[in-house]
Amino acid sequence: MVLEARGLTHRFGDRTALAGVDLAVRPGVLTGLLGPNGAGKTTLMRVLLGILEPDEGEVRTDGRPVAFSDRQRWGYMPQERGLYPAMTAGAQLTYFARVHGLDRTTAQARARTLLAELGLGDRFDQKVEQLSGGMQQRLQLGTALVHDPDVIVLDEPFAGLDPVAVEELTVTLRARVAAGRTVLLSSHQLDLVQDLCEEIVMVDHGRTVLAGPVAELRASSGRRQLRLGIPGHDGRDWLAAFPGVVVVDEAVDALRLSLPAEVDALAVLDAARRTAPVVDFGLDLPTLSQLFLAAVEDGATADSVAPPAAALGTEVRS
Repeated sequence: MVLEARGLTHRFGDRTALAGVDLAVRPGVLTGLLGPNGAGKTTLMRVLLGILEPDEGEVRTDGRPVAFSDRQRWGYMPQERGLYPAMTAGAQLTYFARVHGLDRTTAQARARTLLAELGLGDRFDQKVEQLSGGMQQRLQLGTALVHDPDVIVLDEPFAGLDPVAVEELTVTLRARVAAGRTVLLSSHQLDLVQDLCEEIVMVDHGRTVLAGPVAELRASSGRRQLRLGIPGHDGRDWLAAFPGVVVVDEAVDALRLSLPAEVDALAVLDAARRTAPVVDFGLDLPTLSQLFLAAVEDGATADSVAPPAAALGTEVRS
């Protein structure tokens, strides 16, 4: 099921939260909705889900306007916790499965299977209020998955998770993607999901600033850096043969070069090897955080400024 947003605009009074956002999420492809806090990610998700009505634009699925019956087969995990603290973990998932129309026996079986998948198999009879914050986050993910939805929309699913839990969640999401589900997740921790998402949409101040396959965006950005370990190198006159190549860092035994998109990195490496022995080399592609900042600096968003670095995925996983 292809999920699309076309020209979505939404305002809260005089404030425009979304300004003509386009988005396409394909089944079998994990898509990340990325950007700093306050970029409009949660508002966009709520419009997709029908919680908020757009002032302009539309939400479509498989080429037609989305209907209520379509959304009944969707799963949503909000950023805010929505669990019942006095219920047990098993009863919680069973309840949500029943809300989605599963009979009691099937709902309980589904709850046990999903809790085991999420690393909570031994917590079936434990109250939610007795679970750690990370466990509650995983349980909340379970409420979005318990009815085996066709479309899965997750708002900041990695918040509060330690590295082990992040890996468990990653395995769970990749299993859904492999099964052909349509999965969209949001995060302001850009580099955390860099290796997870195959495609991304970056938003800032309610506008799309970058979109496409992650690998292609990083490779075609024109912001590659070539690392060369050249002990005792003498000068850099040989770089004159490569217009546009800039030395961004230089030490006695190493060079770091910024390469324009049109410059062949292997040609630069070969030229360096003809000058002096190269004992180490590597080609670094820009991170998603760097791509975002570059998009903002290049004027991809009107009337906006680059957010502070702390908002762009520099947090330590906790």
